Formats: sequence, structure tokens, C-alpha cells
Amino acid sequence: MAEVMIIVDHIKFEYEGIFDPKAFFRFVSSWFNERKIQKTELKNFEYHTPEGKAIEWETIYLKKITDYNRYLYKLRVIASGLKKVEVKVGKKNMHLSKGNFLMYFDGYIEHDYLNKWDYVPLFIFFRTLFDKFMYKSYTERFEQRLTQDMHKLYDEVERFFNVYRHYKPVSEMPHFAH
Repeated sequence: MAEVMIIVDHIKFEYEGIFDPKAFFRFVSSWFNERKIQKTELKNFEYHTPEGKAIEWETIYLKKITDYNRYLYKLRVIASGLKKVEVKVGKKNMHLSKGNFLMYFDGYIEHDYLNKWDYVPLFIFFRTLFDKFMYKSYTERFEQRLTQDMHKLYDEVERFFNVYRHYKPVSEMPHFAH
């Protein structure tokens, strides 16, 4: 069985205000596509509640580093109380959403993801020796790169939402006009 190490554990991003959920999801997928990282979607739910629309989205992005190691980027988004609002930007009116946004960032390194070293107990012993002593410097470099990537993504998400901080709603739309 592959060994999964937690490197980045639950970096939390919160935002309350006006934003465009579709633009956000496009932004995240383009960020990972630029780096040629594969997507595996775990959850993608949308609920309609009396307070407004709620979105729950969880996905894992996989990047192969070597034949033995790979990165796992796990993102979880919970958006609640989303209501459509009309916003005036310059001379244009835009329809955006207003609500609460919560995002968690997790980063993992998975060793021996092809399970090549799991068949014989002696191989498991040698794998452990190599991981703990021989390849430790490589593993530490992989950990640093993963941490940098997750923090870069966090900074990009912060910048994305900072764009909407100065928007003011012109009017709110009824819940049935989605």
C-alpha cells in the first residue's frame, strides 16, 4: 500500500462578499492546467436552501514527480448563502453572487503509488530504509516544492477574491431568478 505523507494540512481561506463562482472554478482549473496537473473530482454538489444556494466542491489534483513519488493537491470549497446580485462595474452591469466562501488547501506526497514494493516483506523493509535514510534529501526537496506550490495557489486565490472587494451591489435578485 502506498504511503501518503501530509505536508500541507488545512490552510484555510475565508471570504464573505461578492464574487463570481464560475470564474473562480475556471481560474482554479486553469492554474492547474498551466502546470499540467491531472484532476480527479471527488464531490460537486449544489443545494438550494432558504438562505440561498450552497455549493460543496472537493477535488484532488495529481502530479507525477518520479516513478515512485507523486503530489496530491486536495482542495475543498464550501460556499453558502449565495444570492444573485447585480453589480455595476464601470458602465457595465454584471450578475454575480454574494455569500460566504470557505476553502481548504491540503497537500500530500504519495510514495510508491504503483505498489511495486508491497508484495514481499523484505521489500517493505528495504523500501522503509531507502525512504528514511537514502532518499531523505530528495523527499525534503519534494516537500518544499509542494509547500511552495500550495502557498502560491493560496496567494493567487487571495488575489482573485481581492478583485471583488470594492464591488457594491446595485440590486439583489429574487432566489427564483437563478
